[in-house]
Amino acid sequence: MRKPIRITGALALAALAGCAAPVADITATARHVASNVAYGNDGARMHLFIFDPNVPRSLADRKAIARRTIALDPGCAWVVAPDDVLIEATKTQGARFTDTMLVAPLRCSRT
Repeated sequence: MRKPIRITGALALAALAGCAAPVADITATARHVASNVAYGNDGARMHLFIFDPNVPRSLADRKAIARRTIALDPGCAWVVAPDDVLIEATKTQGARFTDTMLVAPLRCSRT
């Protein structure tokens, strides 16, 4: 009979580290401002998220930071939109801002 392999906490973390996607800086924050551009038919509007201009970020990282920021705001809720919509809306801010800003829809009770 074979003995079961025991994986310790440190070994398990090391094994999982190779599988996990990089995580956005959990201390990073973003400011956001509402626009007058509607998204969909349920009261959502596009918001501009502004990140540190000295730190270019991937779309995944910008979305993660923006979602975390919105999760702390009881007056707003994230509205799921396709990445293509977010990318195209962000491009309207100018090519030099595509890695430091994000345009995404939110539904807010006050804007």
